[in-house]
Amino acid sequence: MTHPRRLATLDDFPDPLLVVTAHPDDIEVHCGGTLAQLVAAGRHVVCVLCTSGNRGTSDPAVMADDLGARRREEQLVAAATLGLKDVRFLPYDDGDLQFSVASLREAAVRLIRAVRPTTVITHDPYPGDGGADSCAIYPDHLTVGRVVFEAAYVCAPGPLFYPETLREGLAPHKPDVLHLIMSQRADLFMPIASTWEIKREAIRRHRTQGRDTAANDQVMERIARENGVYVGVPMAEAFRVLRPT
Repeated sequence: MTHPRRLATLDDFPDPLLVVTAHPDDIEVHCGGTLAQLVAAGRHVVCVLCTSGNRGTSDPAVMADDLGARRREEQLVAAATLGLKDVRFLPYDDGDLQFSVASLREAAVRLIRAVRPTTVITHDPYPGDGGADSCAIYPDHLTVGRVVFEAAYVCAPGPLFYPETLREGLAPHKPDVLHLIMSQRADLFMPIASTWEIKREAIRRHRTQGRDTAANDQVMERIARENGVYVGVPMAEAFRVLRPT
């Protein structure tokens, strides 16, 4: 079912918020303007990256450990630019998340039971055919979206899933809503003109991914303006809303 597109407000993102993405720069590119507004309003936000992006290069002379370390550092600086203070990394290799689903799902359940988010922001596990953006169907993105969806609405609420975490004091929990990024079926658009400059500067911190160029600035601005057109604002970030049944 396709829902009507509508303009978002901060009330659409009640906290605590848990943001789970695959790689460094996913947060800033797809929801940085929204998160900057939320933290400025005093909302509690926890960000988790499943990989350090330690393989995303065409340079054979670069070592994966070195690249991962640089990208973790860039991510922390980018997050700080947005005002984010709680940023965590899971220990998985870039490009291989689909081969770590069991471990990743347990990690996601632990996070949800510990943070107890009202809102979760993550990748859309069913974003479309990739025609608008082939990056949306990159296996790591699809894997994170599916695993976090399963963890949020099936496993974390169920006491018979990972019962050892209950003995550790992590009680079952079900978030109220998932807001999905990188979706071709977005139906919620958050205005970000007020935080565009902060978002752009945060994106530019990802230098090892070529995000610190005028050409990339132009691409990011074009996407934000195209999203804004859907709801009649200058710039926006796009989400697909998924609630539990």
